[in-house]
Amino acid sequence: MEGSPHILVVDDNREIRDLLSRFLVKDGFRVSTAADGRAMHKILAESTIDLIVLDLMLPGEDGLTLCRRLRAESEIPVVMLTAKGEEIDRVLGLEMGADDYLAKPFSTRELLARIKAVLRRVRSLPAARNSAEVEIFRFAGWKLDTAKWELESADGVIVPLSTG
Repeated sequence: MEGSPHILVVDDNREIRDLLSRFLVKDGFRVSTAADGRAMHKILAESTIDLIVLDLMLPGEDGLTLCRRLRAESEIPVVMLTAKGEEIDRVLGLEMGADDYLAKPFSTRELLARIKAVLRRVRSLPAARNSAEVEIFRFAGWKLDTAKWELESADGVIVPLSTG
């Protein structure tokens, strides 16, 4: 399953995390789960994630704040999955950077279709990237930001790099 997309499910409800994990694994995805923003950031520092399913109402940092921060430093697609289904909530979620939005209660089949659609769109983007574009690589707790030419350790220490 190494080549299959890696989905991160961030929801404070254990039952939803477990349900989505089982469902997505059954469909061939690799899945990690987090109950809050702190756990999400830890997983992002240690793994390459292809898409995040993100709840809005989380302990600590809420989903909108997490989505805005993610969008500022990453292009990882985000699908909001939340009990907040009013139009204002959906619009705000999309304006904060979510790629799609689905309200709870939800159909697992519809969520799966939306995840696959977002991944298709991401994969259809031009493969050749402009060298000036931001690229962030994460490995073994480290983060390499090629736009800033910085390497950040797992404990937050910044190591400046040269360009040549």
